[in-house]
Amino acid sequence: MEWLTVTAQLYRHACVKGAQLAVKNWPVLFTVLLYSWILAIGTAIAAPFGMIGGFAITLLFAACVSSCLSLVETILRTNKATLEDFRASFGAYLSDVIGVAFISWIFFMLLTPIIAQSPQGLLILTCIHIAMFVFFNAVPELIYIGRFTVFQLLGESYSFITENWIEWFPITLAFVALWVVLQVLAGGLPAPVQSCLFGALLYLALIVRGLLFLELQGSSRRGRAFKYRAH
Repeated sequence: MEWLTVTAQLYRHACVKGAQLAVKNWPVLFTVLLYSWILAIGTAIAAPFGMIGGFAITLLFAACVSSCLSLVETILRTNKATLEDFRASFGAYLSDVIGVAFISWIFFMLLTPIIAQSPQGLLILTCIHIAMFVFFNAVPELIYIGRFTVFQLLGESYSFITENWIEWFPITLAFVALWVVLQVLAGGLPAPVQSCLFGALLYLALIVRGLLFLELQGSSRRGRAFKYRAH
């Protein structure tokens, strides 16, 4: 019962502080709209160039992901992201994002043709996707907090999830549910408005997850319970 109380306290702290930081950095929420424009324009330009264009689009997408993670890190570290932070964000974690994407691409490129020959190929691939979602779920936070190599990122994420899955996933799944609800409710709204709404939810989720990650990393359930009793 004490564990449940401590976890509820962690969630309350992460959500309240996360909401405060999101409101304080409200201009950052509009960057998702900018990312969508960048990707749309980039796709239109690169599409006629075949495979080379595909690599260019992937690089552009990775740069946008890097920017998003870098801004979240800045918000967590300094409480305030600036225009200069945004300008420097696209290359901050570009190599890490590309590294993770490349490893995933190689893995599925080699594995998919083999599994597809099995009568249960689709089920096996689905299970692999679920397993990757579960065990590598903390990779975004580790990219901007841990400063690890690509393979270390995957290993550290696996270790973190196996130790903290029961505290980590309820709030993550809650944000996934909110994302689904927002898709239903915002379906008839103009695309720019949808991008801003989803951007607000995305940044709130990432900030809350980052705060929760910092609380969970390097601490045990017993240690967190002791800290809770001390307060």
